[in-house]
Amino acid sequence: MFTGIDSISNIGNTTSVNSSREVNLGKDDFLKLLLIQLKSQNPMKPIDNMEFASQLAQFSQLEQLTNIRKLLENQTNSLDSLTQILQGVSMSNVLGEYASAYTNKIHFTGENEPKIGYTLDSNVQSGEAIIKDSSGREVRRIQLSRDMLTAGEHMFLWDGKDNNGNILPAGYYYVQVVVSNFNGSTFNLSTFCSGKIEAIRFTSAGTFLVIDNIEIPLKNLIAVRTKV
Repeated sequence: MFTGIDSISNIGNTTSVNSSREVNLGKDDFLKLLLIQLKSQNPMKPIDNMEFASQLAQFSQLEQLTNIRKLLENQTNSLDSLTQILQGVSMSNVLGEYASAYTNKIHFTGENEPKIGYTLDSNVQSGEAIIKDSSGREVRRIQLSRDMLTAGEHMFLWDGKDNNGNILPAGYYYVQVVVSNFNGSTFNLSTFCSGKIEAIRFTSAGTFLVIDNIEIPLKNLIAVRTKV
């Protein structure tokens, strides 16, 4: 026999502890428990009016909170749409400009020499760039020269060749720059590309810039300038 919502909640909580699962009750669950309580009450000792009124008040508060949450979610979606529109208006002015943006993706046309950049916070002992194809297979390993190991921003070109000197097929490739400190520890650097902003695309996943035929999230943008 159930004597009140609190008793049902306690039973649920005990089960939650034993099963190591979190139970979240919504307004529908709350109403179902209230109905079960009414059906299961002792006819000789019905629920106290004050207790029942208190439980109804709790249900009303829960429903109001649920409605407020839905309202906030709708407002958030509207703000996201508005933000995307405003971004489109502001970003339209940079079409044709040159930009730098973080990405490890490079596009090889079969003739061009993709430009790859990275930044060092301090001097390092050695480093290399590893080029991989779209399947993740290594195709080229480039040792960085001494002047590319000093603190600051660096750019280098990849000639589109593999380790044997053969020109690779046109397509998308990925680059990984690994450097070693003087204490022997190694770490990966964030790489970036630099080129003309060819288009701006708006998708459900967010706003993307198209630089040298590579789609890059707007949040990865580093800088915009009028020339290379």
